[in-house]
Amino acid sequence: MGCELERGVHAIVAPAGPLRVGVHSTLQGELEAVLRSIPRMAHRVRVPLHEIRRYDLDLEEDFRRWMGRYGADLASGRAQALVFIDLAYLEAALLDRFLDTGVEMRFRVPISRFRRGELTDYENVLEAAARTAFECRSLMDTATELAQATLLHLETCAQAFLRLAGLYAEAHWRIHNDTFLMELPARGISLTLRYSELRNGVGSTLETWQRWIESLLEDTTPARAAGSPQSFAA
Repeated sequence: MGCELERGVHAIVAPAGPLRVGVHSTLQGELEAVLRSIPRMAHRVRVPLHEIRRYDLDLEEDFRRWMGRYGADLASGRAQALVFIDLAYLEAALLDRFLDTGVEMRFRVPISRFRRGELTDYENVLEAAARTAFECRSLMDTATELAQATLLHLETCAQAFLRLAGLYAEAHWRIHNDTFLMELPARGISLTLRYSELRNGVGSTLETWQRWIESLLEDTTPARAAGSPQSFAA
């Protein structure tokens, strides 16, 4: 059985045998005809639903539930299913959602880059495509979720940077690659904080950073700083 779930997403469900290489039968011929009927895709990825154990995904919904009896067949090995996704549709949807946000996207597989100003975020679009298949979600919904998560992370990072720069105004602050860089040249202090860690919890991460900074400022005196500069990495 083959069907178009939405533009750019096609699925095939069949007994286990026909999907195995070298099997010849009437059903195998029908399957090959279905495969040929799938439109040409600009950037195709193939997601085998029956191989869910290969994916280390923390899924919000057990795919066996929405697949009904097909899910039980997939779990038992009686059936196999393939979902073909054209990532060109995901790219286009993301571009649409980032309009007027100031975010520049560099779409790459598996990791795409999203940049606003000096801040950068990365998302695994291949994993997002797999989630689309396993959770029976719309590709458009996936794009919306990715865009919202990216914008939230970039905004969170911007607010964290302004907070730290305000609390420790005696230092020079800048954003360098994927880090916040705090410098006190006169005291030989250079501290880097990887802002991707904010994804692990904004409040707890900021508290940890502030403890590091305050401990560093307390322990480092002008006399000690007269030697070689010190560098600390979060």
